[in-house]
Amino acid sequence: MSSLQSSTHDDDQVLPFTIEHLEVSGRLVRLGPAIDEILARHAYPDRVSQVLGQALLLVAMFGSMIKDRQSRLPGQSGSKPTERFILQTQSDGAINLIVADYVHPGNLRGYARFNEDMINELNEDELESKLLGKGHLAMTIDRGSDTDRYQGIVSLDDEGPSAGLSGAANQYFQQSEQLPTFIRLAMAKHFDAMGKSANNEAQDWHWRGGALMIQKLTSIGGHKTSDNAALDLLPDAHNDDDSWNRTHILSQSIKDHELLDPVLLSRDLLYRLYHEDGVRIFDALNIGAACSCSLKGVENMLAGFTKSERKDMIKDDGKVHITCEFCNRAYEVTPAL
Repeated sequence: MSSLQSSTHDDDQVLPFTIEHLEVSGRLVRLGPAIDEILARHAYPDRVSQVLGQALLLVAMFGSMIKDRQSRLPGQSGSKPTERFILQTQSDGAINLIVADYVHPGNLRGYARFNEDMINELNEDELESKLLGKGHLAMTIDRGSDTDRYQGIVSLDDEGPSAGLSGAANQYFQQSEQLPTFIRLAMAKHFDAMGKSANNEAQDWHWRGGALMIQKLTSIGGHKTSDNAALDLLPDAHNDDDSWNRTHILSQSIKDHELLDPVLLSRDLLYRLYHEDGVRIFDALNIGAACSCSLKGVENMLAGFTKSERKDMIKDDGKVHITCEFCNRAYEVTPAL
């Protein structure tokens, strides 16, 4: 666990970049208050929070690559944005289900289901891939009701190249898109004596997450482009092994504490890694913790059940009690019968 002093001026952002001399594009994700708010609402065991945090990092990274058709600030209410990226795992491990999604332009949420007995039986140093076990990882792009969904599915293993979330995501790009990709994920708690929890109570330890992804630039009509989108990538037509190997080696040198350090600016980290090869950094994209659940949505959901079904849901106080799995918000509704 990190004990660095907190600084939020570079938190909750995705920073796109290219390494022009090596024809590589990438994204650097740094999440602080947003990821801490999501995880604090659930109070999962630390190892469950750590794996869900990695899923949220991937969702922020891939979701922010989707082209938008509607603008809204993270956390704002209003008309529903059309662009959504969803990551879901189902497996036989102690953490048997993860669902995380990103709604343009930066609303992030997620939850996990797990077997507490299996969690307690595992060694403290058990790898994330062992916690997830074997199953599959699905990545879905939903651009709204007027377009078809796109979904990519890849196996999730407890060892080998598809082990864990980053391994499965790497395998997807390698097998389905034939696109060389490197992904590094880091999650940890850090100490902040002035920190606050999601319910504004004093809290010293807070979750932080960091992620780095690099990919070879795709070719369209003989010209390189960095304007790719997650799961919408064309096969790479330029096979410069030397440039890719160099970038890969540089990227592998990054340490978890560098990805998580709240004092180290994202731009400084990228410059430290790639300054000799002409790193070009674009505008940062902001990320916020936000859930789309609402009382109206709950009422509409209940209206889809029969009167008999709604009657069976009613508790002793005459109301139906529903808790959002994403944000843990509780709703009490008196259904029409």
